[in-house]
Amino acid sequence: MRKRWATANDLVQDFKRRLQLQPDKLSILNDVWERELGPLAKHLELAGVRKGTLYVRPASAAAAQELRLRSSSLLRALNKYFTRQWIKALKATVR
Repeated sequence: MRKRWATANDLVQDFKRRLQLQPDKLSILNDVWERELGPLAKHLELAGVRKGTLYVRPASAAAAQELRLRSSSLLRALNKYFTRQWIKALKATVR
């Protein structure tokens, strides 16, 4: 027989599982972002992660171009902090 009622904790856990969110990964990403980007970090703001794609808000067109040019090396640098490759792509978003 199936349960008819769910607790709030059950709903939150189900939501996280569906979105594949893991709060520890997000906190690690926030911590290493500035370390790996160096001075460029002040021109690129983390916007979010969805299905392996990291969305970044560039402060200018030049910052967006730099993101495109360095995306493969940034992916390797960021993924080295996780047990398996989590971030598969970097995309610039509009403010």
